[in-house]
Amino acid sequence: MRRLRELEGENERLRAALDTAKLVGRAKCALVLHAGMSEETAHRYIEKRAMDRRVSNREIALEILDMYGP
Repeated sequence: MRRLRELEGENERLRAALDTAKLVGRAKCALVLHAGMSEETAHRYIEKRAMDRRVSNREIALEILDMYGP
């Protein structure tokens, strides 16, 4: 039973990581399309902005998507 709970917890953590990766990917696409950045530059922009503001990449991605739309 304990092992099942551990696996369920791991599954939830992986699902959250995948959701974050999808959001960051969508935000990078928005920056490429609307801000004229390359994909690599958009990725660095998101990471640097998250580090500078001490927030997660997910939060920055959500802000970008709010700015440029879904």
